[in-house]
Amino acid sequence: MLKSTELLGGSDPDPVMLGREGGRSPFLLACDHAGNAIPARLGTLGLGEADREDHIAIDIGIFSTSHWLAHRLDAPLIGQAYSRLVIDCNRRPGTMTSMPKVSDGRIVPGNADISEEERRQRVAEIFSPYHTALAQLIAVRTSFLGMPPILCAMHSFTRVYGGRTRDCDIGVIHGEETEIASRLIHRLKTFGDLRVGYNVPYEIDFAGDHTIPAHAVEGRIPYIEIEICQDLIATCAGQRKLAFMFEAAFGDVEAALARSG
Repeated sequence: MLKSTELLGGSDPDPVMLGREGGRSPFLLACDHAGNAIPARLGTLGLGEADREDHIAIDIGIFSTSHWLAHRLDAPLIGQAYSRLVIDCNRRPGTMTSMPKVSDGRIVPGNADISEEERRQRVAEIFSPYHTALAQLIAVRTSFLGMPPILCAMHSFTRVYGGRTRDCDIGVIHGEETEIASRLIHRLKTFGDLRVGYNVPYEIDFAGDHTIPAHAVEGRIPYIEIEICQDLIATCAGQRKLAFMFEAAFGDVEAALARSG
């Protein structure tokens, strides 16, 4: 059990990673599961290196892909540096998956017996700074653009989960189908044999998820959530390829919105 009132020390990274805050694009890219850092005071959470580098700890490939895309679009990018096993910044604090004891069948020993003080620390020092920074970035972008940005929650998913194979490559996710979602799906389907679907492999959990419900739905700003299969973006070449595809798809959306508005 931690004795201090602070979780993060001088050797730990800042939870918030920011880039291109002054970009011209109407899109704002957010990566809730960008990193897999663990505060030094928590050691390894009792996990081996293979687990700490695996999908249970990080959305593999998504931050690099989003970084390429942000560069191509000239769009702001925000990422969260700490592992989703320390605290999942896309889950409401207090839910079972916020600080999971088990992930994809693997026990997380460091989360087995977390005190209320430890939970408070993780929320106060990692979760809250990230979401405060995202809220501030949305406000700054709204002022800069003269309208709210389009919040793009960027995620990746593993091909096999819970012993079951997923047969989609890219998911375009929204609470209800919109022009943004429809245009993205249509454009992405023009690229070869990619299997693109609506609300796959997930739907937004409006009761348990945090980023889209808290920032977009409650804030009444346009949004989209993107899920990319990790085997497509496990390499630098794959990350660049998908970023270029999304650049074209997002460009179609921006052009359509400009014509209609």
